[in-house]
Amino acid sequence: MITKQENTLTGDAAQSDIATDENMKNLIDIGEKLLKKQMSRINWKSGRYEEVEEDVTNEEALATFAKRLSDERKLRLAS
Repeated sequence: MITKQENTLTGDAAQSDIATDENMKNLIDIGEKLLKKQMSRINWKSGRYEEVEEDVTNEEALATFAKRLSDERKLRLAS
């Protein structure tokens, strides 16, 4: 499972019910920046996010995950 949390959101960006054009553009910008960040995982002992040792961005991790899902779906449909 892949999930990404951003705990540094402030102002309108932190609110889930503000759908102004300005806020939506700001959220898109935040999302694009998150995709470029290095992938991290939760350390189950400490409960904190830690960057993975491999040099993988969130964008690359999502692309790999999407490919796996697509391949799995193709296998299921073929059988």
